[in-house]
Amino acid sequence: MMCRELAHIDSVAQTVLSHISRGVLILQGDLAAGKTTLVKAIAKALGLGESVTSPTFSVQQNYANRLYHYDIYNQGLEQFMAMGLFEELERDALHCIEWGDARLQNLLERAGIAVEVLYITKEPNRRCYRMGEDA
Repeated sequence: MMCRELAHIDSVAQTVLSHISRGVLILQGDLAAGKTTLVKAIAKALGLGESVTSPTFSVQQNYANRLYHYDIYNQGLEQFMAMGLFEELERDALHCIEWGDARLQNLLERAGIAVEVLYITKEPNRRCYRMGEDA
């Protein structure tokens, strides 16, 4: 587990990218835990100059075909699948999915898609990040 002050999000992004730069990163954490903030830092670390916004209502955002950002909180996994977005995860890029769960992780693993889970917990003025088996 690594805990960082909010100002040190760039180092968290670098650590995440050292674990997974292609495939799916499932982001789990309470509302306002910093999932989208982390995706913004990942985009910056990848050298993408685009403005990263939350895909809460659009479900998917695409940044230079290198970074895809999904939010399935409102739609759920079933709607995500019905919209054909699971097939998008086969693209050679990093796919960050907010609010993914163990069902999604199992589907990805069965499909042979690389997947990591990152758990974010809020603390005053900092966030703690646990990846996969560190959780």
